[in-house]
Amino acid sequence: MGGLFKKPKAPPPDPKVEENLRAQEIQAEQERIETGRKISARKQSRVRGGTRQLMAQGVTAGTEGRQVEQLQTSLGRNPRSG
Repeated sequence: MGGLFKKPKAPPPDPKVEENLRAQEIQAEQERIETGRKISARKQSRVRGGTRQLMAQGVTAGTEGRQVEQLQTSLGRNPRSG
């Protein structure tokens, strides 16, 4: 009679499920850390100059240093010729 009023015991959790859950949590934490690093790297590159510092001084038009030809804005055949 006692079995009629008692709830059956739940089976113990499968160790593989717990192991998979732990592995997923670790992977999610690593992804969160990696995205944080990427965001902070972008912020630092904006503050420090980004791609502008990759080129030597004077290579881009408008900066002091070497002479760089300006592109012609008219409809000529060769934009670099005078």
